Amino acid sequence: MVFVYGNGCINMPSFAHEVKDELARVKNVSKCCNFTELTAMLRIGATINDSRIDFINTNAAVARKVLKLIKAIYNDIHTEVAVIRNKKFRTFNRYVVRIFLTSETKSLFNALNNNSLPRESCCRCAYFRGMFMAGGSINKPESKYHLEIVVHSKSNAKAVLKNLQKMGFPFRLFERQDNFVVYIKEGDTICDLLYMMKADRAAERFEVAQNLKEVRAQVNRIVNCETANLQKSIDAAHRQIKDINLIMKQKVDLVYELKLTAETRLKYPEASIPELAAKLFMSTSGLKHRFERIHKIASNLKTICTL
Repeated sequence: MVFVYGNGCINMPSFAHEVKDELARVKNVSKCCNFTELTAMLRIGATINDSRIDFINTNAAVARKVLKLIKAIYNDIHTEVAVIRNKKFRTFNRYVVRIFLTSETKSLFNALNNNSLPRESCCRCAYFRGMFMAGGSINKPESKYHLEIVVHSKSNAKAVLKNLQKMGFPFRLFERQDNFVVYIKEGDTICDLLYMMKADRAAERFEVAQNLKEVRAQVNRIVNCETANLQKSIDAAHRQIKDINLIMKQKVDLVYELKLTAETRLKYPEASIPELAAKLFMSTSGLKHRFERIHKIASNLKTICTL
């Protein structure tokens, strides 16, 4: 049965929405993975009472995946599907998949109380994939790295956190209003998680964005370093010219090599030390030593003038 409420509107899909669409098309290799993925989705995204389970999600592909998994595991099962549209706000439709308790689905109801981590590696991938489709979100890779899973129960959130840490992923937990959020902010780990969930297209886009960020950061570091070095050269040249002008004003006779250095600096005021050293056919360290001598002479002149 299908029910539709209210008036809908068009929303542009986010990166998280695109990832979930891709994950919803992933086919499990075994029945145990189907069951693990289904229970993970229901544990995160469903409300449960004694007679039924209501799975609610804003992604139509995810809702279809829940329904498809139920049909694949149970031969004859009573389900209802509802689409709830929001009249006032520009939000996504909400899709509700309702599962009723029968003798056949009793095992599913019992499994939802078991928060232990699956032993098989394939089931662990299905476990995380199901949780992410039901309550996960991820920032677009061009912005800050952030992947999270929203869990309504504190005990359930702690169990999820413990299981993910057992899998080797350094997730953390914080409380947001009435919900609990299990999250991670490490770009490389998020990329590994996308590959683990078999969201290969999203993972490739994430890797490309990561590489672009690294290149841009490296370029910025180089530019900043060159800018800083250029500013140092400008400041040093300004100080050297100031010293030379003071010496010339006081009509101090310099030895030949210092006089040649002073004349060359005044002739090329914007030249760097290496450029100036090349013009004088000497080493940069030798030229720096000459400017130190000139600066010492200028400092002594300043001292005498203040007396």
